[in-house]
Formats: sequence, structure tokens, C-alpha cells
Amino acid sequence: MRILIAGLLGAIAMFIWASIAHLSPLASVGLKSIPNEAAVTQDLQQGLGANRGLYFFPHAASMRDAAKAAAASPSGIIAYNPPAAPAMGRQLSIEFALELIESILTAFVIAAVAASFGRRVALAAVIGAIAGIATNFSYWNWYGFSLDYTAAYAFIEVMKFVFAGAAIAAFFAWRSRKAA
Repeated sequence: MRILIAGLLGAIAMFIWASIAHLSPLASVGLKSIPNEAAVTQDLQQGLGANRGLYFFPHAASMRDAAKAAAASPSGIIAYNPPAAPAMGRQLSIEFALELIESILTAFVIAAVAASFGRRVALAAVIGAIAGIATNFSYWNWYGFSLDYTAAYAFIEVMKFVFAGAAIAAFFAWRSRKAA
């Protein structure tokens, strides 16, 4: 039960940090607007219609074909969503649920191996660094995400875990003092 409570507190801290970060200029680092956006989005809508998905281009059947195609034409990745009513409440709920799972797992690891407040927060930061590197830098490497975007989002990820780790460590410290 203590791990679940610690995880919940960590998720709240993580969610607050992520909300602040995504409302700050940090969230737009490395993002660019599409020149002639109306024409491009119209073409996407005509070509893809209601087929929501992640599209990689040029699409090729083999690595050899992909290398040839990439040498001859632009390449990229598009997360396409057809026009739809915003679902911010649903998305925020899912995000919190994901952060709750991340925080419970972090609380489990922190409870198992760390002792002091500082070490617990440092361990959470390491977990965040692993998460930030595993996703963001792989996207930079494979899909051409800009380095400034990659670094900004990796930083946001690390800090999510630092804030969660601080909340988790504070809860465990409080529990230890209460038990003593």
C-alpha cells in the first residue's frame, strides 16, 4: 500500500511538472510551422481521409529500398489525425494514468534499493534519464527529430522523474519518521 500511495503522490508531482513544462516555451523548442500549412494539410486530408495513423515516408519493402528512396526523395514521419472534436479530458486522463504507472514503478524501485532522500531522488533522475534517452534520442537518431527538440523533451522527461522522486522520497521519509 505504501508503494501505491507513494506512486500516486509521485504521479501528481509528475503531472504538475509536465503540465507546467508543456505550457511553457520549453514545449515548443524545436517545433516549426509548415510553410503553406493550409495546402499541405488539405493534401494530407485528401490523401489520408479518416485513416488516423503514424506514417513513415518514403515507405519501402526492404532496408536497401529504403536507403535508395531516402537518397532520392525527402523522408519523414507524420502522426496524422483527421479532423475531430478535441478530446483534451480523455488525453489528460490517459496521461495521468501513464504517469501513475511510471510513478508506481519508480516507487517500487526506490523502495527496494535506496535509503536516503537524496539517493532516492537521484535514482528517480536516473530512471528519468533512461526513459528520456530511450525514446527521445532514438527518435532523433532514426527519424530526424531536431536536436533542440530532442534535448528539451528529454529534459522534461528527466524532470518528471525528479519531481516524482522527490514526492516519493518525501513520503517514504515521512513514513519512516512516523513509524519511529
